[in-house]
Amino acid sequence: MDLKKLHKKDYLITFLKGILLGLVSMGIPGLSASTIAIILGMYVLVVEAISNIFKSKYNLFFFLSYLFGYMVGSAMAAFSVTILFENFPLVTTFVILGMIFGSMPDLIIKLKGGLKKASCWIILILLTCGLVLLNFSFKAGADVEFPTDPNIGYLIRMFFIGIITSTTFIIPGIDFAIVFLSLGIYYSFMNMLTSLLSFGKPGYFETFLPNIKIMGVYILGYFIGVFIFSKLVKKFIYRYKDQTNYASFAFVLAAPIIVIKNCVIDNNAFFTTTGQVIGAFIGGTVALILILYLGMRTRNKKLQKNKNAINESNDIFETNSNEFEEH
Repeated sequence: MDLKKLHKKDYLITFLKGILLGLVSMGIPGLSASTIAIILGMYVLVVEAISNIFKSKYNLFFFLSYLFGYMVGSAMAAFSVTILFENFPLVTTFVILGMIFGSMPDLIIKLKGGLKKASCWIILILLTCGLVLLNFSFKAGADVEFPTDPNIGYLIRMFFIGIITSTTFIIPGIDFAIVFLSLGIYYSFMNMLTSLLSFGKPGYFETFLPNIKIMGVYILGYFIGVFIFSKLVKKFIYRYKDQTNYASFAFVLAAPIIVIKNCVIDNNAFFTTTGQVIGAFIGGTVALILILYLGMRTRNKKLQKNKNAINESNDIFETNSNEFEEH
């Protein structure tokens, strides 16, 4: 699609797709926003718009339509996840775990190409262990809320976290929420978004300035990372495809451990009831089956598309052969 030929309705559609992407990437661990972007036909367009954002006003208009939608979706996710986690912690935890485990088969299939490559296994082991150790190095409940007076060191940390999480849009398979869970700041970030959007709440202005500082440096790092990686990471993916797949799987592999630690072990507000146990079993099972189904459906569509392409090539070949024989 030529961005110069977009109409007002196209920008509206881009905005709505941005809402879906924001809702998915922020609210549902296990579903990669970049994967959804590919399904929706936005991936190449957004990467192209970002990497060439200073070359054309159309790139800027398209990206802003996407960005505003993404922000709305992220806000929706922040409110829903925070409310659910406070009132139904066990159910929410099992639903998240179900989604994470449901996303694993697709990633495992992609690991076949690197089974005999030592570099892939080194990346998987070191990155998984590093993520787990990094999270366990935090004190229990240390990141339930961001600090009310963030120092320079903390702001620099958030800047680099912004750069790290910017890769989740460029690299299909690495999910925004899973990376945040692996870094131990998922619920802190969601609570901060909820706090920023809770206008008029008692004590709102006391937390507004520190939250804006943290959000500002994070967004700065995120967009710098997106701009840089939109130009560089694509080349890396093609050159080191197997290593990238193993790195993606490391985040998913570490996520269940991090979720249990942060949502159950370190959560002082965690509680269980008979109803929650039943709800957790049902919710986790439904989430697992749903994600497995969506993954299977996507794979089948891809196989069918490849099959149709092969059939079309064979038809063209047969037609050309017949014309050659006639001559």
